[in-house]
Amino acid sequence: MRVVLLLLAIVWGSASAEQLSFLYYREQGKAIFQELLDEFSAQSQHQVSLYQITSESLKPALIKSVLQGTAADVAFAPSDIIGIAEQAKLSAVPREFIEANTPDTLLFTATIDEQLHGIPILQGNHLMLFYNRSLVEKPANSWQELLEQKRHLDEQGIATIGWNYSEMYWFAGFYNTFGGRMTRGKQVTLDEPPMEDALNFYKSLAKRSLVSAECTYDCGYKDFIEGKVAYAINGEWAVADFEHHLGDDLGIALIPNIGNSAFKPLSSSLVLVFPDKSLSSNKAAALKELSEFLQSEKVQKRLYQEARFLPVNADLINQIKQQSNPNQAAMLAQLEQAVPMSAEAAQASAWLGLRKGFELFSKGVLDAAKAREYMQQFAERDYRQTQKQ
Repeated sequence: MRVVLLLLAIVWGSASAEQLSFLYYREQGKAIFQELLDEFSAQSQHQVSLYQITSESLKPALIKSVLQGTAADVAFAPSDIIGIAEQAKLSAVPREFIEANTPDTLLFTATIDEQLHGIPILQGNHLMLFYNRSLVEKPANSWQELLEQKRHLDEQGIATIGWNYSEMYWFAGFYNTFGGRMTRGKQVTLDEPPMEDALNFYKSLAKRSLVSAECTYDCGYKDFIEGKVAYAINGEWAVADFEHHLGDDLGIALIPNIGNSAFKPLSSSLVLVFPDKSLSSNKAAALKELSEFLQSEKVQKRLYQEARFLPVNADLINQIKQQSNPNQAAMLAQLEQAVPMSAEAAQASAWLGLRKGFELFSKGVLDAAKAREYMQQFAERDYRQTQKQ
């Protein structure tokens, strides 16, 4: 009898085991996620396969995979992915899937039309100021201070600051700081006076050679690690790498104020989403188990300790604040000033309009006033088209 029961248990266990595909979009942190997914596979009997994709390819790849019937069961993505909930057939997420210590403010970033479509796993995804302590005695509090430090750094043959100049995630913080917002609800709001201020100020930084308009991501990453640049504006995703390469020479501070205004980068949560209605499939129970595992306090703590990714667990965040060193405190202080990114579909259209108008402004084809009008018109046209699909 005992043998029969054992055989039945094996049959039932193997019948409930699922093969899950997990799409991972970040360049950093793949190793720790792979390790965690392997642990989950071992303890749950579900087999999870991780596939990595670039952030630029994420949205079109998700939509295409749904159309072809080859979508991953679950994707780890920034919360603005929710904007393509309809095209990617993202499952609605029941509230009981959410760990109790996840703040409602983070659930807002994964909600569209009052419907939750993602499970927050990490938060932040925000920019901050990094500096090399061996090159900078005291971090600049304003852009004017940064210009004053530039003279001394020039004498040493060191570039002052680098960031991905033409990437709109960086520019958006300047627009926020001057008082603008890319969207308000379902409305694109690029054609506003703060856009002119932001464009002209941003261009002036390059004209004064504080930053090169040709800077790519490497200026604020590789060059910073190699000591070729004293400051970098980069995201919380880069903290662990910078700690590894710079050690005690790494400093973190708030991005400089613009006048009397504190700098306001964008922030978002990083969420699990379920393409092609996978929560309605026979894999739903396994996907729920996986989401519970990644939201567990033990896993959340490891993600912070090993990769410096900020957990969504409110109790853990409070512990980090209480035990933080100056760098960790600065990272959290910058997050408190950040503007949460909308999950509405209008956000995706706003990105397209912002990029198109910025490119024409940078080339001198349009002045700031005309550029903001063009941004708005382009984004609104794209938004109307997406709503017809």
